[in-house]
Amino acid sequence: MRPFRAFLLSALLLAAPPLGAQPPLTEHEGAAGLGLALRRLGVDARVLMIAAHPDDESTQILATLALGHGADVAYLSLTRGEGGQNGIGPELQEALGLLRSEELLAARRLDGARQFFTRAYDYGFSKDADEAFRHWPRDTLLADVVEVVRAFRPDVIVSVFTGTEADGHGQHEAAGLLAREAFGAAADPARFPEQLARGLRPHAAAVLYGGVWSRGGPADVRLQTGELDPLLGRSAYQVAMASRSRHRSQDMGRPLTPGPQASGLRVLAARADAPAGGTNGAPPGERASFFAGLDTTLSQRAAQASAAAAEAAARLRAYEVAVGQARAEFNPMQLAPLAARLDAASGLLRQAESAVARLPAGERAELGFRLAVERAELDDALVRAAGLVLDAVAEAEQVVPGQEFTLTLTLWNGGAVAAEVDTLAPTVPVGWQATALDSLPARLAAGELLTRRFRVRVAADAAATEPFFLRAPRRGDLYRWPHGTPPGMPFEPPAVRAGAVVRLGEARLPLRREATFRGLDRRQGEFRRPLRVVPPVTVAAAPQVLVLPLGNGAPREPLRVQVRVASASPVGAAGRLRLELPPGWRSEPETVVLRFGGAGEERPAEFRVWPPTAVRAGEYRVGAVFVDSAGTRFARGFSLVDYPHVQPRALYRPAEVQVSAFPGAVAPGLNVGYVMGAGDDGPEALRQLGVRVVPLDADSLARGDLARYHAIVTGVRAYEVRPDLAAHNARLLDYARAGGTLVVQYNKYEFTEPGVAPFPLKMARPHDRVTDETAPVSLLQPQHPALSWPNRITAADFDGWVQERGLYHLREWDARYTPLLEMADPGEPPQRGALLVAPLGKGTYVYTGLALFRQLPAGVPGAYRLLANLVSLGSARR
Repeated sequence: MRPFRAFLLSALLLAAPPLGAQPPLTEHEGAAGLGLALRRLGVDARVLMIAAHPDDESTQILATLALGHGADVAYLSLTRGEGGQNGIGPELQEALGLLRSEELLAARRLDGARQFFTRAYDYGFSKDADEAFRHWPRDTLLADVVEVVRAFRPDVIVSVFTGTEADGHGQHEAAGLLAREAFGAAADPARFPEQLARGLRPHAAAVLYGGVWSRGGPADVRLQTGELDPLLGRSAYQVAMASRSRHRSQDMGRPLTPGPQASGLRVLAARADAPAGGTNGAPPGERASFFAGLDTTLSQRAAQASAAAAEAAARLRAYEVAVGQARAEFNPMQLAPLAARLDAASGLLRQAESAVARLPAGERAELGFRLAVERAELDDALVRAAGLVLDAVAEAEQVVPGQEFTLTLTLWNGGAVAAEVDTLAPTVPVGWQATALDSLPARLAAGELLTRRFRVRVAADAAATEPFFLRAPRRGDLYRWPHGTPPGMPFEPPAVRAGAVVRLGEARLPLRREATFRGLDRRQGEFRRPLRVVPPVTVAAAPQVLVLPLGNGAPREPLRVQVRVASASPVGAAGRLRLELPPGWRSEPETVVLRFGGAGEERPAEFRVWPPTAVRAGEYRVGAVFVDSAGTRFARGFSLVDYPHVQPRALYRPAEVQVSAFPGAVAPGLNVGYVMGAGDDGPEALRQLGVRVVPLDADSLARGDLARYHAIVTGVRAYEVRPDLAAHNARLLDYARAGGTLVVQYNKYEFTEPGVAPFPLKMARPHDRVTDETAPVSLLQPQHPALSWPNRITAADFDGWVQERGLYHLREWDARYTPLLEMADPGEPPQRGALLVAPLGKGTYVYTGLALFRQLPAGVPGAYRLLANLVSLGSARR
């Protein structure tokens, strides 16, 4: 149960002043949550960490400052990690970005920090910042970083990366450079004046720190992260490792190691008037503490202002004494005295607010911003101490435009003192209606639960709930954000929220809570799901890519397009489903009549599609559209990016199939076994080439008849994620020795351990890769069957590749391996470890680091043609 703190982060950003008026969402509840809330009171210290990707952040620094020091801390990730890989599922690109964004938010709920983003799309690995800035216009991205700095107004900025080649990734280097540049640019009113016109103000942080990630490296300050926190029962470092383990898609699980830990930082830059900080016993060259010499209370800040702020400073000192006493006397078993003390502190803070309101505009703006943060944190602590709990439950998880549903709000006074209830009502978007079904009593006695029901009508033109940054196509590798989007916003705010205003003593407390659907699983218990607006009818077409090999001499089979139409409307729908085809193409059937009686019904349909006989190589679009009886068109559907450790997010796609037609062939009658790895489209790609594909599970690898397969293919990172593959690897090698073809797609460093490959090989650390998807490729052995049959591979087969050429290339190998390709990023020496073939007994062993897992979903013809050759190697030998 999370009352006032329970705003989603995105909703918080809509409050004024921006990016600071509400505390973050948290999983720390009960006595620990209240203790942490008290720890924040009277602390006016703000820290912004900047890096490039989800999982780049130093969670131990975030957790120590946010939970241990009570500071207001945030992490700004330039990207959402779309260019990475996925160790837990099939999501890549935008879908992976949604998953990794939610993993960041899940991490923040543990370590106490907030989360921000820029518009940058992660296009994949790059080797230097120059390449990154070719994808991301430097000044545009700098504007995004500066905007977050000006809105969040940190006292300290922490750059995870150095802005040099030592960062090991061009996007890392770019993040380091932008952090340094934003430190100065945010304070300069001549930089990005359009932000000032929107109400932001220049801001000069006092210190820019850089991380020291090597143990024992020189540091200006060392932050102790391993001290036991009595509120949490573990150290901030342990909480941080649990937070880091939320990045499950990136294999970031970490042990919760107890005992002393420290993180070093060095000063990269400081504001000219920023104090250096005293030593206070610190070793020579080190600062006494992370915030050494900085004002970290509101009274200190007011005292540094003009003489007009003297009254405000005095009022704030009295307030800080009061909250200090409340902290010192905190007894989680006796909350009524604490609530009374916090109520008195609230009155003192109101006096300070009145004094600040009389200050000159400049001082009033800065102190007012920080007072608003303090007010929100005090209200949060008082709500917790008073035992007030707000909840909002919608009767449905999905609603459609025009639909009505019941929303039940409950306000529980779990404390020992009666409260006056001024309001208890939902907040809904413009055009929606919420009608109360019962009245609101004015008084809520101690221990009572107040329930109020509303009938909510969704606006007839309500938009579907989808991430705001995916509603329009990107401009290159930058998302397009809707006009007026608050800076750094992770996701759109929830459509429906509960709001209450409760008077407790002299305090008038606001509470907020997102409305969610509450379900019950008989085995798992209660679960919560976000309320979503969805279209009345959704249409999904599969597969997303179809390949049409041309000129192989075999009779052409029709393409098969699977369409699934679902109704989400309680009143159902009726209409016709058809395909939109290129000129000269035809489908059977032409249309399908569908009728739905209500919500939750689905209808599958299969269309057989015949291209014209003389179809040319190229890409073709096949779209599916459902037209209802009123003439309304529906031509898109969504999938949920949904895992137990994150909130689900809907990813909408048009109901389209991309048909990629190209000259291509595969050996006839192939039977291929496939060992799935960390998720790729290899099996579907092979099926579309006309190959029979059989997934190989642990039992098949241990005891199955492997000789029945002409080839066996292992998926990406299979040796990392499939312990059964490593356990039965010897059977696969014996299969190849007996005459089979074993094709191993890229693996990480464990692949080079003795006994995995048939002959010795090595990878460099960091591994060799070619990140430029347009890098020239030379064929070293053009007559080798892997490059010549049944498809003649040429340099043209490497046109149109996406994101990268390959990764985890081999650096050294036994003479029995034959390298077939040579490639390199611009200015680098050639690499030959992307595709190697070795004879093994009567069969063939293949290792390829080529990024086929990215090319196949994109319908890249050359990737299909090369894959067809690799699985056909056994037939080529015959």
